[in-house]
Amino acid sequence: MKRRSDDIEVRDVRGWPVEIRRDGRVYRVREMLDAWVVQGHWWGDEEKRVFFRVRTDRGAVELYRTGGRWVLSKELD
Repeated sequence: MKRRSDDIEVRDVRGWPVEIRRDGRVYRVREMLDAWVVQGHWWGDEEKRVFFRVRTDRGAVELYRTGGRWVLSKELD
């Protein structure tokens, strides 16, 4: 597993990732492995992150959406 924190482009359908673009490459999502929400203290205006663990045609990754931004957080072995 490699931890990352790279902004990426994601094409989604109703909020679910279906295609990831990174470093000029396209990764097509083949399988949704898991999804969850991490919310900080709402009263402290901490951000909400929606995480997805997916299997792509180039390996498994973990990414999250926060606001209008997508971030690659892990590349899984």
